[in-house]
Amino acid sequence: MITPSFTITQNNTFVSIHLKVPHVKASEVELYCDGPDFTFYARPYYLRLHFPGDLIEDERFKASYDMNKDEMFIEVPKKNHGEEFPDLDLLTKLLAPRKRRTIHDDHNNKPLIEIIGESKNENENKNKKDLDYDVDYFELEEEELTKKLSENTKFDENNYEGKRILKLIERANDFDWELPQELPENILIGTAKYGFNELHSGYFTHVQETCNEIIEISDPENSTLESRRQERIKTENESFNPDHYIADFMCDQDMKHVINYKTKWDNILQQIQQQNKNLDIECDEVNEGDVISKKKNNHTIDINDINKISDIDDINEILNKFTNKENEQMIKLPNKQYLLRNVTSIYFGLVDLLFAYSYHNRIYEGETNVESAWTIGKISPTISCLERFGKLNETITPLFRRSLAYPYYRNFELSKKCLEDVYVILKLGRRAILKVLLELKDIFDHHDVYYIYSKIWLDDYCIWCQTKASDKVIKTLAKKIHNYKITKSDIGWNLEDYEQLALEDQKEN
Repeated sequence: MITPSFTITQNNTFVSIHLKVPHVKASEVELYCDGPDFTFYARPYYLRLHFPGDLIEDERFKASYDMNKDEMFIEVPKKNHGEEFPDLDLLTKLLAPRKRRTIHDDHNNKPLIEIIGESKNENENKNKKDLDYDVDYFELEEEELTKKLSENTKFDENNYEGKRILKLIERANDFDWELPQELPENILIGTAKYGFNELHSGYFTHVQETCNEIIEISDPENSTLESRRQERIKTENESFNPDHYIADFMCDQDMKHVINYKTKWDNILQQIQQQNKNLDIECDEVNEGDVISKKKNNHTIDINDINKISDIDDINEILNKFTNKENEQMIKLPNKQYLLRNVTSIYFGLVDLLFAYSYHNRIYEGETNVESAWTIGKISPTISCLERFGKLNETITPLFRRSLAYPYYRNFELSKKCLEDVYVILKLGRRAILKVLLELKDIFDHHDVYYIYSKIWLDDYCIWCQTKASDKVIKTLAKKIHNYKITKSDIGWNLEDYEQLALEDQKEN
């Protein structure tokens, strides 16, 4: 079956589904709606969606087919009039997940969580305890938490015990960014795990026989996290070229053009801030007697009088609207559910990918070329060395080191500017991040050798960003990066000494 191209919009009454389905017979179309689930079938197309709210199939339900454009328009009534369905532009999130495997399907005996029901059960409503104050579950140590999850590997998400487990998983997003993370013990030879959430292995079995110039680990399949880190540091030290660094340091005119380049993300953030500023001004000018709809920053807003300007999140969503190409990419991704081993490392890995993207985006001014995959992959220790980080300084320092050791432009101020770009993208939120991840995925997907990095990193990151990434944690991480200070002495290559020698030599000549 083929998943058709589709987009979704909504108003207070209907969810509108726009499908691109060429070469179908209207008489053979089958539509099915049950609660939050919607199904479309017309050979050879099949689409099953799971919405965040309930739909209803009544006399208002309607569908039409435009034979000239090969497009079908379907309007499905909402069960609750006026209910707002969030994230309808995150298409992967809407694709109904496949049936989950049963517990202990793997050989590794690691427990999985199986969600076995989504129907409402009135008998379960007797348990009205406040989940936020259930200290028994939310203040468990790591080992005890694992034990609790193992004991509740199969649960109904609508009963009290199931809700406590789900709430516990959600609360995993609230953690201390500065909490030290220890490296795991050595693993058995030949059982190395890497990639997103350490889900992958076997992709580098014959890496020596390929033209992979990104990977810096000599034997990835028989490595440990500690051995990969040591090999990375050793390779970085060997690759740093003082002459190249000094040359870029002295040619500040060339660097100024790259550093002063204004990215599209800067422009979007500036538009949002300007709109938000205008919104605050407009709010002040609204009379108390003009109350119609909603509040913003403790002011009452008349939507009719303010040209229907929405709040800052809505403006962000509009400015970061997904293209048809990005929608196609999201449709092709499966809707997976992850039981994350280390949530912190996932977010720090995201910082790694965004930094590598930001460097590439800045020096090539938003364009891609034959060197794009190599440039991004080489700067990213997550990609080139299969790294995993547990602290912010452990993440940022290698990024600076690699940006000063490998690419064409090697300048400390340029690296700092790239870190500012990461802050801007994080500040713009999940949709901006997802657009970046989809762009990275497209770059690696179309490379004959480096496509494997989409398989082990980018595909999962694109899914996770839509389904599990926390807006609250992203905002916190953006603030951490904005306030983070890195010095040249942190790099470990005596950069200030090289700069001083170059300046003294320039004065003598």
